[in-house]
Amino acid sequence: MKNNPFKLINYQILSLISIIFTGIYLSFIGGYGSDEDTLALIGAYESMMGGEKVMASRFTPYPVAEIGIGFLSYQFGSFIANLFTFLFIILSCLFFFLSLSKKHNLNQTFLFLILCLSSPVLFFDNLEPIDYSWAFVFLTLGLYALKKNYYELAVLFFGISIGTRINFVLFVFVIIFFFDHIRPLNLIRRSILFMGSFFIGGLFYLTIWFQHGFGFEWLTAVTPNNQGLFGLTSRFIYKTIISITIVSFIFILINLINILRKKNINKFKISNYKLILLIILSNLVLFFFIPAELSYLQPFLVALYFLIFQVFSKKLIIILILLNLSSWFIDIDFISIKYKSDDACNNVEAVSAKFDVKIKNGKLFKYLDSREKIRCWILNDSERSKKILDGKALK
Repeated sequence: MKNNPFKLINYQILSLISIIFTGIYLSFIGGYGSDEDTLALIGAYESMMGGEKVMASRFTPYPVAEIGIGFLSYQFGSFIANLFTFLFIILSCLFFFLSLSKKHNLNQTFLFLILCLSSPVLFFDNLEPIDYSWAFVFLTLGLYALKKNYYELAVLFFGISIGTRINFVLFVFVIIFFFDHIRPLNLIRRSILFMGSFFIGGLFYLTIWFQHGFGFEWLTAVTPNNQGLFGLTSRFIYKTIISITIVSFIFILINLINILRKKNINKFKISNYKLILLIILSNLVLFFFIPAELSYLQPFLVALYFLIFQVFSKKLIIILILLNLSSWFIDIDFISIKYKSDDACNNVEAVSAKFDVKIKNGKLFKYLDSREKIRCWILNDSERSKKILDGKALK
């Protein structure tokens, strides 16, 4: 008896709607989140709005996100800012899939979106106003425009992506020079597309460049170089694994080895295989030098899931989704980390680590527990501070 595709699509639609509505609800109750960078983004917008000297939200400014997230937070409050960030990761996954799939249908599209949103990093890290999905959505819009041969739109979207997070220039470079699903373009035309994207993206950084007297000292970030190569490598490996979750990582690794062992190489002849690998590699290289927040790995995760979607059977994909979803409630960690401070507001600098397998609360509970962490960066009892704590519009 054949499967009824209509029932299957309905089942997947219900699953996807349930995940999306969960994200919308958590965006509503989540407030301004647990990341101190959120307040910096808002502060940068307020400095621009006040006509003062432009304040970079971090060491390197993120102009598009500072304006976008700052505007939404100032005018409408945390819910709308959270909602835009959450919707952007959904659109990022959607346009990534539509751009790189040779053939697709609703059934496959819904399943891929469910796979991406089941990831605890892609889901929960985009439920608060932070800029990762803002850069990613414009990157994937540019990728989709490139596929449709809308070169002017592609350059515009790529430029905005760079203007959101400057490190996305690496992904723009990889896509323009290694995306083969466009009309044959020679090296000169691809170079022109990249330079146009780079120029538009660079325009967003003119103000901060002027303020530093045409110097580049603002183009920097905090790197944990004091930990040495071993510490940096260990931190990179550990965080890369937990971004996937240890159980899902083992499941993916075993099945990939099994496919290779059976010499099922034909399964790897997928659309844009080279491009997918380069996106994965590029993101991992960036993360190696700054293995900080797991959200840095969002392009890597989406690209990895696309690769898995091509080589795994539907049964294995569904199992992976269930493993990802289980990590929302129960998680397994294999490293015990000791921080320099036990203070929840200052426990960011690790001083030692040891192997210690243990079961912990899943990402959902960690997300809910972290909603009050925004208090760590509230320095006074002003009216603005009260609005931040309540998730209200700051105007």
